[in-house]
Amino acid sequence: MSMLLKDALYNYSTRLKPKPLQFSDDGQDRSFFSRRSLTNVFSPTIKHFSFDGSGGLPFGRRSPSPRGHSTESLASNESFDLDWDQKALLELSDSVRASLRKDNAVGPEAERLSSFLEAVLKDEERKQPTLDFEAIEFARLDKLLAELLAFAEMVKVASFTADLPLRFRVDVSHAKSLQRIWRRRFREQFFMMDQHRCAILVKGGRLKDVSFNNSLTYDVSKWETKMSDPISELEGNLQYEAGHWWLNITCAERDGIVGSSLEMPTKGRYGSTTLPLLTGWEELIRTNTVKYIREGRSSDMHIALISQVGRQIRILRGYRLKSIFAPQAGVRYDGLFTIKQYGCKLDDKTNTYRLELTMERVPDQKSFDEIRGVPKPSQLDDWNLYEKLEGDKIKILQGDSNYLEWKLTRQEDKVDREEWRRVCAFRASFSWQGGPPL
Repeated sequence: MSMLLKDALYNYSTRLKPKPLQFSDDGQDRSFFSRRSLTNVFSPTIKHFSFDGSGGLPFGRRSPSPRGHSTESLASNESFDLDWDQKALLELSDSVRASLRKDNAVGPEAERLSSFLEAVLKDEERKQPTLDFEAIEFARLDKLLAELLAFAEMVKVASFTADLPLRFRVDVSHAKSLQRIWRRRFREQFFMMDQHRCAILVKGGRLKDVSFNNSLTYDVSKWETKMSDPISELEGNLQYEAGHWWLNITCAERDGIVGSSLEMPTKGRYGSTTLPLLTGWEELIRTNTVKYIREGRSSDMHIALISQVGRQIRILRGYRLKSIFAPQAGVRYDGLFTIKQYGCKLDDKTNTYRLELTMERVPDQKSFDEIRGVPKPSQLDDWNLYEKLEGDKIKILQGDSNYLEWKLTRQEDKVDREEWRRVCAFRASFSWQGGPPL
């Protein structure tokens, strides 16, 4: 079995069985931390702290004087201003939350997380803290604190001891203090953050220029957009790289990478074809080669793809696709694939057609290892808001009975997909030598 399949299956298997927590004889939890000494983390003379893995922090400092100041002056000297990098804060938040969910560990950003918590607490001691509500909301720092504290409680119960690593206990203490400070500082704003995020999602965020249409009967999406402008092959390759993510296929149509919200191949302005794989299932043939299979009517067989054999097309994968490569939620652009073979046959007994499409991923793109973490935790936050919003609209427009039916159907689909993944992982486990891949 290829390493690609092993990694993909293991990625899903970790959702089903969390890794055990491991402590060494000296009381240090090796799964939490593997970091260098926190020396010279704060340097007031540095204009900007990098976020490239060199140990920098997601903020810079502006000083009116070239003279150096001590670290302790951060809390008391109002001449200092911290220049917070919101995107870097979001990267830190996503990285830590993803590690907590997947690996039961703080992850590679443990040192940066500790330094960040210390810096924010000192900043909160100022008369006018520089980390504002917008930055906290954008970077999902409220959810970072909540998940860190929930993880600490889980570790405490699982280990049956309060003797946790000192650095971890300090981080948890800082997180508790910071959560308490922000609740007191922002009051109801802090507790209404998700409602505000939902409003942003609709007005200028991921759901911009798309609307819910109750009359649509297409089960893949009940959303529509009037902002469709198919993009060329050159534009698509420049604008979208593997890992780009949308809430639904209609959002992808709005941005022009597909020409329709239907599950069918569409062409861009200069003939570039995009195929969304939203239903059906996939089988891994060999490294970078998959077979996509779907059953249905003759109109569902993507006959237009016969002319695309040997050519490159863009592939989008949706969360309902039964595949080890499918995203956890939404729709993700997985890059360019070459169609190697097209096959279609009719089952006379059931009068059902079966499509088999063999595709090979084009080299020199982002690997699956790089994109399998998409959607990130912050994107899953938006997905949860989107699902709640869609459910509320169905409840208002169609009534409670239709809402309950919609909710039950989605839950059944989720259980069905998870069962498929469990079976797939179980079958693949017989090919693993010495346990699952790491």
